[in-house]
Amino acid sequence: MANWLSVSLAAEKYGISEEQIHEWIRLGYLRCSSLDKDPYEDSDPMVDAEDLEKSLEFNSTKSYPEDDATVERVPKEHLDWLYKENARLTKAYDDLLEENYQRSQREAKLQAEFENMADLTHRILSLNEKILNHNRAIKGKKTSAWSFLYRLFRKES
Repeated sequence: MANWLSVSLAAEKYGISEEQIHEWIRLGYLRCSSLDKDPYEDSDPMVDAEDLEKSLEFNSTKSYPEDDATVERVPKEHLDWLYKENARLTKAYDDLLEENYQRSQREAKLQAEFENMADLTHRILSLNEKILNHNRAIKGKKTSAWSFLYRLFRKES
């Protein structure tokens, strides 16, 4: 349900100017009502307090300082320098991201190659152990005359 207030009472209650409320009425931000006249011709129409609160929140007029002395002015040259510095830092940041990406790709490739080398080393050590076990088995057996003669006269390839 609408809570109707006069423009002067709303301006006093919410701490904004009557001109601002009239402008919001003109822009259609606020619902208004007048008893006998067209609301746009009435000097003090009634406005909906809920709409006014929503407009205040939307436009955030409370966050803007009323006193111009509280606003710090920044010279245009300083702003230009800040924009250039921001562009330079953004480019440096992008370059670092690209370098980081390339290094991570190289690191992934090196990791894969390292795992491949570790696998090959494991296979070599496994084969070496099989050869040593086979040699121990051969040395541990007593050889018969026939096997001795076979190894003696066998052609080496």
